[in-house]
Order: sequence, then C-alpha cells, then structure tokens
Amino acid sequence: MDHTFFEILPLAIGAAFSPTGLLFVMMILSGKENSKKGALGFVLGGTLLLTLVGLFLFFTAQPVMNATRHPNLTSSIIDIGLGILILLIVALSFFFKKKPKIKAPNNKKRPYPIIGFFYMSINLSTLIPFIAAVKIISVNKLALWDNFAIFLVTVVITMSMIAFPVVISYAMPQESKKILDPMNAFIVKNGAKLGDVFFALVAVYLICHGVIGLMNII
Repeated sequence: MDHTFFEILPLAIGAAFSPTGLLFVMMILSGKENSKKGALGFVLGGTLLLTLVGLFLFFTAQPVMNATRHPNLTSSIIDIGLGILILLIVALSFFFKKKPKIKAPNNKKRPYPIIGFFYMSINLSTLIPFIAAVKIISVNKLALWDNFAIFLVTVVITMSMIAFPVVISYAMPQESKKILDPMNAFIVKNGAKLGDVFFALVAVYLICHGVIGLMNII
C-alpha cells in the first residue's frame, strides 16, 4: 500500500496544481452574496466529476489491462503515451498562450456546482495526471479497502489547491482576505508558467514510470 501511495503521490500533486481553477474559486469568493456557498459548490462539482471518472477507471482499468496479452506492457505504454500527450499540450501552450480572463462576479445566481463539474471535465492539467494515478491504483492489485483508501486520498490531494481558499474562508473568515489576496496576485502573475512546469514534470515522471515498467518486463 505504501509503495502504491508514493507511486501516485507525484501525479496527485501535479494534478492539484490548477491556477485557473484557483483563480476561478477566488473570483467567486470575491462576490457579495453567498460567495462562500458558491465557491464551495464549485469545488464540490469538480470533486464529483473526479470521483465519477475515478470510480469508472477504478473498476474498469484492471479488467481492460488483463484482457490484453501483456497487461504490464500495456500499462507502461499508456504511461508513456500520457506523458507524451502532456508534453505536446505544454508545447502547444507556448504557441497559443493566453492569459486567463476571469470576469468580475455579479449578483446573479449561478449553478456553481454544475460549472465546477464541467470545468473539471475540460481541465486537462488535472484530469490526465489524475487518470494516470487511478490507473496505477487499479492495476497494482491491492486489497479492496486499501485501493479505496488511496483513491480517496488521491481525490483529496487533487482538489486541495482549488479547495484551499474555500477552507480558509470558512475556517478563518476574518483573516482570509490577508491570506488570499497575496496568493491571488502571485497566481495571476506566475500561475501559467508554474502550471506548465508542473505539467511538464508530471509528463517526465509518467514517461520514466513507463520506461521503468518496460525495462522490468524485458
């Protein structure tokens, strides 16, 4: 269990780094009415999407791998393929770089849980590492409860960055502005660059993980 946890930990941390999602949550929190509930709804919507995707992979990845002639080979190739896909996305981001435009909040009621759900469905910088992590959990053949425990921890870690402002706003309402304003300024200035770095590191890790898997087979 410990080996599997440390195996997926870099992927979960990489998936957690989502500058656009963080800015979106802080934008919601800057609203006047029900801002905390709206931000919480956004986070819960994203968490629901990850949970559904994760559970689907959790129960299907191992049977699909076992249906192939060489499950370990297939798993390693998938890791390498996901790593290469991430590198391509990072490379393309340099040619089509756009600063995230986060509109100021208004007083209209919005279905933030639904927005969070669909945001997470297109947030590739979170989805790809998360999918890779769940695949590893599924194919490592641990006891069922160990698998579920690691899966839940993976979801929590993955959502931790986006959820952090919401936790602070509830736990420290008087001090939250002092904590979140500098964070917001830092992410606006450096978030895109740091996001590319984290995403590229995840790609390197996945490729290395896949190559090591191939070497163990050979």
